[in-house]
Amino acid sequence: MNVSEMKQRLLQLETTFKQQEDELTDLDRAIGDGDHGVNMLRGFSAVKENIDDSSMQSLFKSTGMTLMSNIGGASGPLYGFSFVKMSTVVNDDIDSQNLGQLLYTFADAIATRGKVELNEKTMYDVVKRAADNYANGDKLTVEQLQQLANDTKNMVATKGRAAYFKEDSKGYIDPGAQSMVYILSALIGEE
Repeated sequence: MNVSEMKQRLLQLETTFKQQEDELTDLDRAIGDGDHGVNMLRGFSAVKENIDDSSMQSLFKSTGMTLMSNIGGASGPLYGFSFVKMSTVVNDDIDSQNLGQLLYTFADAIATRGKVELNEKTMYDVVKRAADNYANGDKLTVEQLQQLANDTKNMVATKGRAAYFKEDSKGYIDPGAQSMVYILSALIGEE
């Protein structure tokens, strides 16, 4: 995938988050503060004004910096920091090997910044398992990514605002896990 293709995929996320804003807000209202949908839309709406497509590295870094300064809550620093970290390993033409590297860098950035592990009902549950599945030779589809988010439904949240709900956090997909599905779908594209 080249720079112009990736730029289009990142810009398309504004439309995706416009369409999914209510869903993300409803999920976040159930086990958070109800602003995840509006925050993700705000962040990706700002990307088009700040995106630098002079190189793939610039594309990822400018996206990350924009997300950090425009998405509220924990998601802004997490997604923003992750894109900045991915900018240090991305190639100007993303092939399957580089994609695997990007997925692990994304997962490591979330784990480091969010101080999270698997099964804590967070976006990390999706990105880490997606990276592992891809490394094992699975072609990641939207359906597979969605299943990873769906799997957070039966987990008890131990991190973030959802952790206040303890056992009551069960029965809901983690909003960050759901937004991660959309971002990963954009990054993975059609190989």
